[in-house]
Amino acid sequence: MDKKLLIIDGMNLIRRLYAALDAEPDLSRRVERTQSIAIDALAKLTTQFKPSYVVVVFDSNAKTWRHEVYPEYKLGRVPMDDQLLESLSEFAKMFRFNGLHCLRLDGWEADDLIATLAVKASQNHIKSYIVSTDKGFTQLLGDELIYQYDYFAKLGYDKAWVPEKYGVEPDQLVDYWALVGDTTNRIPGVKGIGPKTAMGIIEDFPTIEDIYANLSSFPERIQNMLSGGREQCLLSRSLVALRTDVNIGIRLSQLRYLPKATV
Repeated sequence: MDKKLLIIDGMNLIRRLYAALDAEPDLSRRVERTQSIAIDALAKLTTQFKPSYVVVVFDSNAKTWRHEVYPEYKLGRVPMDDQLLESLSEFAKMFRFNGLHCLRLDGWEADDLIATLAVKASQNHIKSYIVSTDKGFTQLLGDELIYQYDYFAKLGYDKAWVPEKYGVEPDQLVDYWALVGDTTNRIPGVKGIGPKTAMGIIEDFPTIEDIYANLSSFPERIQNMLSGGREQCLLSRSLVALRTDVNIGIRLSQLRYLPKATV
C-alpha cells in the first residue's frame, strides 16, 4: 500500500466551518458546534484517504517573515472573532485526543510548514494530500506526489488542473501572481495587468527576470505598465512563493496515524 500524508490546513478548515454557522447567536455555542463539526470532518477525511501520516497545521500567533519584509501583508483582512481565537488551543486538544497530530511553529505561517512537509514527504516517495481551499498551494502541484483537496467542494486538484484554471504551469504560478497580484493577502501586482495579459507575457518569458531582460520585446502599452515595476514584482514573487525549507524539527515518522480503537 502506498504511504500517504494527509495535511490539514487547520485555520482554513476551522474558519470555513465557523463562518457557516453565522446564524448561531450564542458565540460559545457556535464555537462548540464548530469543534464538533471539525472532528466529524477530520474523521471523514481520514476514512476517505486512509493516510499513513496525518497532521493538522496551525498558523503562528506572532508576525511572520512576510510581515517583516512587507508590513502591508494581509492588512485589512477581517480579524478572527475573539471567542474563536481563544478556543484554538481547545481545538488542538480535541484533535490530539482523536489521534491527530497538530503542528504550529512560532514565526511561521501554516502555508510554509505545509509546503515544507509536502516536499519532504515527496522526497521520501510519499504522496501528500493538502486539505485546503487556499489557492497558494497550487504552486506545489507540479510535483506529481503532491495533491490538493477542497473538503467543502469535494474536489481534488493535481498538476493537470493548474493550466486549465490559470493558463500557466504550476512552476510558473509565482511569477504569474507577481504580475497580477494576490488581493486576498494584499500583495500588489503590476497595475493594469490582468490574468489574460499575464498569461500572454508568461507564455513568452516565464520568469520575472526574463520579462524585464526582454522588456523591449513587448508592445509599448505593456512596456509602460511594466516599466519601473521590477523590484515590486520580485518582492511580490517572494511573498507568494511558499517556503519549502523550514526547519520544523520533526520526522515524518512522528506524524504516523494510529486510529483510536472503537469499543
